[in-house]
Amino acid sequence: MKSKNDLKGILPLYALGTFGLQAVFGFVASFQAEFWNKMYAGLDSNILIGCAVVLFVSKLLSSLLDPVIGVWIDKSGSNLFRLVRRSILPLAFLTVLLFCYIPFERFGGKWVMYAYITLVSVLWSVAMSVSEIPMQSIISYLSKNEAGCQKLAAVTNFAKSMGQGAPPVLVTIIMLLVDLIRGADKTTDASYYIINAVTITALGVFFMVLLTRAKSAGTKSTNAQSKETATLKTMLIKLRENRNVRIVFLINVLGFARAMSNSILVQANGAFIGKIELFGKTLDTTTNATWIPFLFGNISGVAAMLVIPLINKRLKEKKTYILFSVLDFIFSAAAYTFYVLQPAQSPVRYGNGAMYMIMTFSFIGSFFMGVNQFIPLSMTAIIAHIESKRNETEYESAPYAVLTMSVKLGIALSAVVGLMIVGLSGYNQTVYQAGDITPQMQNTVMLAFMALPGISTLLSAVPAFFFKLPENNENE
Repeated sequence: MKSKNDLKGILPLYALGTFGLQAVFGFVASFQAEFWNKMYAGLDSNILIGCAVVLFVSKLLSSLLDPVIGVWIDKSGSNLFRLVRRSILPLAFLTVLLFCYIPFERFGGKWVMYAYITLVSVLWSVAMSVSEIPMQSIISYLSKNEAGCQKLAAVTNFAKSMGQGAPPVLVTIIMLLVDLIRGADKTTDASYYIINAVTITALGVFFMVLLTRAKSAGTKSTNAQSKETATLKTMLIKLRENRNVRIVFLINVLGFARAMSNSILVQANGAFIGKIELFGKTLDTTTNATWIPFLFGNISGVAAMLVIPLINKRLKEKKTYILFSVLDFIFSAAAYTFYVLQPAQSPVRYGNGAMYMIMTFSFIGSFFMGVNQFIPLSMTAIIAHIESKRNETEYESAPYAVLTMSVKLGIALSAVVGLMIVGLSGYNQTVYQAGDITPQMQNTVMLAFMALPGISTLLSAVPAFFFKLPENNENE
């Protein structure tokens, strides 16, 4: 059992480590598809549709490998902090590699390009799992009761939200500094991406290293000691026998479109807003101003991380999730209807007016969406706590492996559907540069940006109705 002072020392480092890992994830999730769009649209006019397929394949394959990673963690008997430390270098290397431009027009053409980016994307997703699964499992080690699990889930999701929201802001700052030092006319898009990848990855690595120093490599109490390894067979058994595990899985899979706005963030900026006039300068929301439309959304997301645990304390997981999901659906439907009814010359169709509209949408929607990051992890932490008491183990990796797999499946579906819709709308880098954005194109992109996330969130609330703890755990 960890003392109160021990936890006080570990929790800040755990939050920082989570922030660092999610900053790397957020950068890749927000800018990977746009990097391919900007660099390789000349090779394939349907590049965004191709990107959707690549991301789906890579996420699907890596999610199927998660049980193998779970087995390795359980059987290794290794310290969880040590496992995170060993995963840092491969993750950092592959993150930078994702954003290295290769002139495929001289080296094999578009099919070689697709083969290469698929391979690197799969490897990166696996490296992300090797970092994320042991890091999530640390929650059960740090807390020995359900209330503690909920508090740790709140801390984790606050850090996670901050980490995923940081990259667009960091990208803007980095690009402005590069322009100041080198001059805007002397830096190519390829250079911008690699500089951002190296800088943000270095920041993430720094915070993850701080976490791994929280415990010495020989600390036995953080060793993987589960009697039940997270094999695919074990996970299927958990899904079949444990209703609550099945519910968490369904919440993430049915709610896959919740992440769609983030999956197409930069493309949505280009379709809805484009260039803006701010601070006496012309800024581009697809490059050096990606964060501005979502500034208030990030603030609202942070507020949600503070408010939702308080609401959850009174209503509990099930009611909190259902309440926020219904509210999110109502708002998303209203926002989408408002937008598609706007005439072609409406001030909210492009430029600064559109930016203010997206800011409003993001501020309200991000608050309701905050429940999606907190509740599933809180549910999983409680499930793992109950399982570990029943099996007399330090922690149970199977619920976390199921959680990670379901999140990845959700992200895969989100990326493929979101980018497919954007691609089918006709939007790409060539269209953006030519200024050929049409209202019909915008309405189609808004379907992926607002309407589908709201519908998906409402669907994910259905299984939440059946989440129920054993009576003794409910009382505790």
